[in-house]
Amino acid sequence: MSLKELFGAQVKLIRNYKKMTQEELSEQVDIDIRQLARIEAGVSFATSETIEKLCKALNVTYKDLFDFKTQEENMTYDDISAFSSNYSKLCKQMQKVAVSDSKTEYILLALSALERRSALEKLKSIIFGMMLK
Repeated sequence: MSLKELFGAQVKLIRNYKKMTQEELSEQVDIDIRQLARIEAGVSFATSETIEKLCKALNVTYKDLFDFKTQEENMTYDDISAFSSNYSKLCKQMQKVAVSDSKTEYILLALSALERRSALEKLKSIIFGMMLK
């Protein structure tokens, strides 16, 4: 991955973790939403001024924006505990829903996605954002 792609992925990951939309972040950083989308996609790189504003809007350090370790290396004990708890709740909900044939295909797809790292990362961001009952 290029520096632009790594940086963009990091901005998107932090934005999602902070539960912000692209629109909210672009307004706070004072850039066009399309420019933010290009940065997150790794197509464009942010100017130094935009990087400063991103740090302020996301309440992170410069180091946080350029710390491209794998997600597992960045996770704290609390993150892992929260993920484990949400994952267990999600699995229980999936088992309840599985009795319906129309939803079984979705559940099987979600479970198989756990075997692929890229899909797992996406599911983790979704699970962290869910309000499970």
